[in-house]
Amino acid sequence: MAKLPHLLLERLDKTLDRRKPPPPPARPARDDVKSHAASITAKIDAATSEQMSLPKIEGIDPELILKVNLSSSVQEDAWRTAGFKILAQEPNGILVLFSDDTELKSFRQRLAEYQKGTQVDAKRPAYNHLFAAIDDVGSITPPDRIGFRMRAEGKVAVSDFEPRANFTVDIELWDAPTHLDRQVRVQNVVAYIGAAGGEILSRYVGTAGLIILRARMRGALLRDALALPVVARVDLPPVPDLGERDPPFITLDDMPAPAPAWDAPLIGIIDSGSTDHPFLAPSLVESIGVPATLGTADIWGHGTKVAGIAAFGDVRECVSRGTFESPVRIISVKVVSDQGQFDDAATIPEQMEAAIRVLHERGCRVINISLGDKLRIPYDGGRVSPWAAVLDTLARELDVVIIVSAGNSANGHRAPWGPQAEQITQTYPAYLVSSENRIVDPATAAIALTVGSVAHANGLPDGSSAGAELRTIASLNMPTPVTRSGPGVNDSIKPELIDYGGNVLFDGMTQRIVTGDHYASAGMLTLRPDYIQGLLTSSTGTSMAAPRIAYKAALLIRAMPQASANMIRALLGLSASPPTEALECLQRLGGDAQRACLGYGVPDIARVLDSEERRVVLIADRQELATDQFALYRVPLPKEFQTTKGERYIRVSLAFDPPVRHTRFEYLGLRLNYHLIRGMKPEAIFEHFRRRAKDEAPFEKLAASSKCELQPSRDLRATSTLQKSTFKMARNIDRYGDDYFLAVFAERRWAGEDITHQRFAVAVELEHEAQINVHQQLRVRLRV
Repeated sequence: MAKLPHLLLERLDKTLDRRKPPPPPARPARDDVKSHAASITAKIDAATSEQMSLPKIEGIDPELILKVNLSSSVQEDAWRTAGFKILAQEPNGILVLFSDDTELKSFRQRLAEYQKGTQVDAKRPAYNHLFAAIDDVGSITPPDRIGFRMRAEGKVAVSDFEPRANFTVDIELWDAPTHLDRQVRVQNVVAYIGAAGGEILSRYVGTAGLIILRARMRGALLRDALALPVVARVDLPPVPDLGERDPPFITLDDMPAPAPAWDAPLIGIIDSGSTDHPFLAPSLVESIGVPATLGTADIWGHGTKVAGIAAFGDVRECVSRGTFESPVRIISVKVVSDQGQFDDAATIPEQMEAAIRVLHERGCRVINISLGDKLRIPYDGGRVSPWAAVLDTLARELDVVIIVSAGNSANGHRAPWGPQAEQITQTYPAYLVSSENRIVDPATAAIALTVGSVAHANGLPDGSSAGAELRTIASLNMPTPVTRSGPGVNDSIKPELIDYGGNVLFDGMTQRIVTGDHYASAGMLTLRPDYIQGLLTSSTGTSMAAPRIAYKAALLIRAMPQASANMIRALLGLSASPPTEALECLQRLGGDAQRACLGYGVPDIARVLDSEERRVVLIADRQELATDQFALYRVPLPKEFQTTKGERYIRVSLAFDPPVRHTRFEYLGLRLNYHLIRGMKPEAIFEHFRRRAKDEAPFEKLAASSKCELQPSRDLRATSTLQKSTFKMARNIDRYGDDYFLAVFAERRWAGEDITHQRFAVAVELEHEAQINVHQQLRVRLRV
């Protein structure tokens, strides 16, 4: 089959402010406005008095931080004009608000107007949109500041911290207006902790409102720290999940391993380090410790296993070919100590930022992080962690593709299949989409690609070693039984991609669940860290699936070295499709379950490395769109594509990298989305979607036939930074004309006025099942 170049997607030379959706219906007034206003006043007074009596930190001006429970959402502008800044959003309609005016003059003036009730010629009281939504107002209490890792270990109250016990904790501070203010705030908190007998191990002051201190202190001081208004959250540091340490050995001799080309793309592996394995050594450009005191040796072996798959993609295929020739180069960054912990002193955001910047400086454009928190606390739909937020912030700033694993479920009291190992044979696959099996930190990162796992085989060993007591759970292309599912933050599609990560077996003799670390047949073949005992081993989990995606991303960069990170993500999404076996396995659980486990599917990069005669990819890279505007792209359809019988597809993939803020429940600062329009002229589309003045006539609704029914729908993909959808047609479509149009919209959320544009990349694939030369016809049209 001929390999043909991709074609450019034409952007029409016109952008307009988009038509915003109508505002929600006006909020009904409370039954007793005066008593409701009096209640708010009393609660405000109590909270203000309480906070003014709390201990102050020298050098930090008095502040007022309130926790507000809402019955419905309130626009951010309403809080801003009332004198508040939103510090954080929590689930269940909880807002954390900050005001540097402890008297709350603007707020109280509005509250007094509201308390007057409905006035003449008015339908509702003044500022009803703000005050009618408030159910409760109070101060943040010390238990509110206890982090989720501490809660998972049973520490939910201040009294749970023994005063004489020693603790190492991460203390997150509320953001300050400027970078200088942040530095001053940190310095004063550091001085306070030091004067009280605590020890500051490290500090991290990010650029997106993230301030974290790593500290060692007694429980008595920890109790005091939980009462400080400047403190947002206190939690235990994450512990890396490195899987099994002692796999069985498999030997292999006399395999050549030539060095890759000098300009081969670089993949950065942030993990437990690397070894000088003879197959990996020719591709391993450099090994680094972050911090340097960690060294580079891979004591745990996890990093070598991950690097082996990132370097070769499919190790079994290398064995079959009889050569270990890699098309990529590897740089290893060790962030895990020889004891299997993250650095004692540095915070996770500090360590991750240092590691990613080191890799970026050395030319890595793909970075793989197959690490997760060993506590395996499932994402509960709340705020994104600082770890995930720093990955997204750097992906946006540095224009790099960051790939993370979705996490693995495991035996124990948190096993999603139940307390008994044998239950996995009865509850698979239903437990995959249970709340106990949702993705774990840092897989909630929105711009980083999250990778789940499917089985490469049934996992049973050959020969006499497979007795009746050994039972397989999944078959080829079905979800790996230990993979985790989404959705991500704000119900975004997570994981976006899946790939082979091995299988698990149930051993009835030992009543254990066993993986590729016990039976080579159940795992993904990779490099053995202690290679003197044997060159190859195997392992199971999403940690092994993620580097397969990193390998594919690097191959795309090798083919398209000027492509942006958004373009690479868009093409990976465009090429992905869920395996039939996986869809059938999850069918009875419904479409939401299929999407939560499989995302967009397994990427087949052969589809996006080149176009073909009957399948053409059109791309538009490094695009920008002003916030609250829309852009239009022409999708040309040749006559033969329209009239030749057979199934045909239009696939659209969009990737963008918005600003993020981990304290916001609405995590993304802005959103992008799109419609595929047919049967209309560009002028009519611009006219339909443009913003209208108040005195203009209302817009007419689009005809049902004009808006193509893309799957997944706009609503399902709206909160995802990688969006891929498909429009399938079977009948002749020439009545809609020779051009379809892709309308891309930018919608400001909480992003400030300093965020004026959003960059993105978009790719469109036209495919016809008949053997027609779509590429030639399109090339002629575009040339004209």
